[in-house]
Parts: sequence; structure tokens; C-alpha cells
Amino acid sequence: MSARLLELIDRRRIVICVGSGGVGKTTAAATVALQAAIAGRKTLVLTIDPARRLADSLGLVELDNTEKRIADDVFAAAGVRPRGELWGMMLDVKRTFDELIRRISPSDEAAEKILSNHYYQNLSDALAGSQEYMAMEKLHELQAERDYDLIVVDTPPTKHALDFLEAPNRMADFLDGKVIQWFIKPYLMAGRMSFAFAQRSASIVFKMLERATGYQAMADLADFFLAFDGMYDGFKERAGQVKRLLGSADTAFLLVSSPNRASIEEATTFFSRLTREKMTPRAIIFNRVHAWPYAADQWAEGARGAVEKVMRRFPQYAPAIDALVSNAAEMASLASADEGRIADFVARLKSPVPVFRVPILERDVHDMAALLRVGEHL
Repeated sequence: MSARLLELIDRRRIVICVGSGGVGKTTAAATVALQAAIAGRKTLVLTIDPARRLADSLGLVELDNTEKRIADDVFAAAGVRPRGELWGMMLDVKRTFDELIRRISPSDEAAEKILSNHYYQNLSDALAGSQEYMAMEKLHELQAERDYDLIVVDTPPTKHALDFLEAPNRMADFLDGKVIQWFIKPYLMAGRMSFAFAQRSASIVFKMLERATGYQAMADLADFFLAFDGMYDGFKERAGQVKRLLGSADTAFLLVSSPNRASIEEATTFFSRLTREKMTPRAIIFNRVHAWPYAADQWAEGARGAVEKVMRRFPQYAPAIDALVSNAAEMASLASADEGRIADFVARLKSPVPVFRVPILERDVHDMAALLRVGEHL
């Protein structure tokens, strides 16, 4: 790996890989974690991606919400002997949210009341702000309660750039004490004798919900919100701690993209947003880049004479040689286009950031040997 990227690993306790879906964030996260372990650090890679790629590449049967150490024989099979340790885990949104409820509830009884509520059981993923909120909550927990030298996070694919930055605040806002009081006030006023008074005093929105769901459903939902009463401060404090962790000097962001036009536009949005939040990425990785050792025009000029000579000597192979030359010319053109888009992207950046390129490999990354090859290009 480049000295710059090794420096990023050496000086940080948290590395967060960000970027749009399908650009290789999981591979980048696993590669950075692997290199850190080889260099001597006790490292954990946390993936949010439900696909099995990370588990397979690390030689694990499965990943779940419990950290698993990568066995020595997996390293030995790839021909490496790490000086540190490598651990892996995959986020379980429901389990992480359950653990958070138990952690910040004022009592065991209050926690069990929430966990047993059927609305919570059905909606906890949505209430968690989906994967984004729980990813940041799990990161906070691991950083505070474990002794890893480095935690590498593979952020979830999202339609909106960097949703995970806002997820803690969104959760706190959702459980804002004023919002809960507004929602349950009609139910509290009505009691369990009659819903008539609530119908007269509730807002139009509440009336619509009541007509759609019925009294009992609304009463159950009010019980659900009541169970969270008094926990708002805990969520708000937690959100603040996560925000401070993301912006701390111990945390570095690694932006991952591919060189196609759509991915680069999304990477531009990611970079701008992170910069505004004072979380400028420490490096950018362009994955699956078409690689060619020469500029397209230089290759065409230099190869023409050699190709013509071979075709004169072996005319029977002319069709195959023509196909080979056409394929090489197309590869050179694709490489030139990729490099042009990358150069344009870098030119638009207001802050200079190291840029790394990982070429298209001959096969998918599905084992540790492949992760080591990716690391060589970094």
C-alpha cells in the first residue's frame, strides 16, 4: 500500500468507507482492515452489506452481530503472517436496536415494555432510521467498549448521500418528547371510556389515523409511544456522542467510487457534503478502472508497424490478429475515458486528496488472496 494510505491507517482509530452502492466499498473496507492487521494492529471490519462477499473473502462461514476472529490458517493459505489480529462482523439492525433500548432505558421493566410491544417488534428497523442509524450506534458501542486499535466501517448503500450522518439526529427528533406528547395527548384525554372527545379535540391527522386503524390500534400505538417517554434525553445524548465521534481526529473517511460518469457524480456529492461537515476524505479510491500502460494514440502508433509485420508473415492468422487489435484498441479507449473522468473529478476538488486506482481484476474478489492483490494496487 502507498505510504500515504498506511499513514492514514496508522494514525486513526476509525476508518469509514463511504460511496454509492456497487462501487466496491466492502472490498475497500476489507482490504484496509487486512493491511492494518498485517502491519500489527488489532483490527475489526464492520460490514453493513447483507451480501456474503466479506465473509467469503475472509474465510468465514458467516458473519453476524458478534465479532469473529479470522483464523491463522486463512492467512497461511494466502501466504501471509499478520503481526496483528483481524476480526469481522456484520450489522444486525434489530439486535443492535434491542441492545440500545436496554442500554438507555431507565429500568429493566421499561426496556421489556418496549421490546414486547408489537409495534416495536414490527417497526424497529424503520424506527432505527434503517441501517444508517444502527451502523453509527454499533460503531459508537464498539469504539467505547472494545479494545480494537482500528475499526473499519463499510457504510450501507443509500439513495441519499451520507444519510448515516443525519441518522442519529433523525432518531432523536422522532422521539422528541414534544412529538410524543402531541401524538398521545388525544388518547390520554379520551381514556378508555370513549373516543368521542378525542375525535373533537384531535387534529385532522389524528382523525384520519383513527378512522383508518380504529380505536384499539391507536391505543396500542399510543402505548408504544408512551413506553419511550423519558428516553428522549438518552437518545439525544447518544446522537451527540456519535456526531462528535464522526468529526473527531481519530476518525478518517475513505471515499470509494468507480470511474463511470454516474458514480463520479455521486462521489462529487459525497465529497462536497463531507467537506461541509469538516470531514474531508483522507483518500479516494477509484475501483474497477480500465488499465492500459500507454495513451491510446501512442499505443496505436507504436503497434501498427508490428501488427502489419506479423500479419504479412502469418496471413492465416489475420482474422484473429484483427480481433485482438480491435479489442486492445477498445481497451485503450476505455482506459483513456476512465482517466479523463478521474482527472476531471480531481480538478474540481477544492482540497487536494490522494487518489488511488484499483484496476479491473481478472476475477472477482472472493478470498484473502484477492484482497491482497487489491492492497498491492493501493
